[in-house]
Amino acid sequence: MGKMIINAVIVTYNRKELLLRCIKALLGQSVPLTGIYIIDNASVDGTKEFLLEKCMIEYIDHKYTKQTNNTDIHYFRLKKNTGGAGGFHAGMKLAYHDKPDYMWIMDDDGYPSDGCLEKQLELTDRFDYIMPISLDTEKKDKLTWFIRDRQKKWTRSYFELRSSFKSRIMEYAVPFNGLLMSRNIIEQVGWPKKEMFIWGDDFEHQYRCQKAGFKTITVLDAIFYHPEDKADHQRIFFGKVPVNYSESKLRFTCLIRNSTYNYWHYRGKHFILVKFLIYTWFFLIKRKLAFKEYIHYLKCVLDGIQGDFNRHKQFLS
Repeated sequence: MGKMIINAVIVTYNRKELLLRCIKALLGQSVPLTGIYIIDNASVDGTKEFLLEKCMIEYIDHKYTKQTNNTDIHYFRLKKNTGGAGGFHAGMKLAYHDKPDYMWIMDDDGYPSDGCLEKQLELTDRFDYIMPISLDTEKKDKLTWFIRDRQKKWTRSYFELRSSFKSRIMEYAVPFNGLLMSRNIIEQVGWPKKEMFIWGDDFEHQYRCQKAGFKTITVLDAIFYHPEDKADHQRIFFGKVPVNYSESKLRFTCLIRNSTYNYWHYRGKHFILVKFLIYTWFFLIKRKLAFKEYIHYLKCVLDGIQGDFNRHKQFLS
C-alpha cells in the first residue's frame, strides 16, 4: 500500500496575516500533508506578494508553488470573489487532481492544533466525514459557537461538552473548519454548491453527505482554533427568541435564501413557516413596520424555494 495522499484546502480573502498563521500550523502537523492548496478569492490586500515575500511560494514554470517539509504548497488566485462556497468548490476540484485519499478543508482565519490531523486520522477506519472541535482563538476553553451537549443542553464551555460525552466522538458536526473528508465523499456526493456564495453552503454539502449515508462526526480531542461566532443576533418576543440578522444586504440575502433552500430540500419545510413568523414579528413589530426590508426578506425566501441564486450579485462591490 502506497503513502496516503492528504491535501489541505484553504480559502482566503484579504486576511494574509491569518492565512500565514494557518499555513504554518498545517506545515507543523505531526502527520505531513501531501499538498496545501491556497485559493485566493481575488484579495486586494497583496496576499500573493505577501506569500512570496514570506517565502511560502515561488513563481516556477508559470505557477506559484513551493515544496516545504515535503509538502507542496500551491497558490491559485481566482479572477473574482466567489465567496466561501465558490472558493471551496474551486479549491476542492484543484486538490482532487491527484486523487487524494483525504481532503482537509478550512478558512484562512482558523488553524489546527499540532496533533489535530493525527487525531482525526485515527478514526478514518470507521468514518469518512470527520470534524475537529472548534475552540475560540482567544479563550481556548470556550467553544467557537454554541453546541448541544449529550443532554441536549446548549453550551459554550469545552469542559462541559467533553464531560457530557462518554467517548471522544460527538455525532454532530459544524463544517467546514478543519473538516477531513474521504475520497468516497467526493466521488459520491461531489463539491460544495458554489452558487450559494456564503452561509449555508457547508451545511448543504453536509446534508447531501448524510443523505448519501455518510455519518458526520466531531472528534472532541482534535482541536481546531477559530474566532468565536459573532453573528448578529437580535431578540424578539420579549427577549425570548433570537433572530439572526445582518445590516449587510449581501450577508442577509445569502443567509435567508440559503437557509430557506436547506429547509426546503433537507431539514423540513415547516422550518420555513417558523422562520416566517419570527421575521414577520422582527420587521413589522420590533423594527416598526420596516416594509422595504420585509419585502426583501420575502423575496429571498422565494429565491430559496425556487433555487434562484442570483439576487446577492446586485450587492457585490
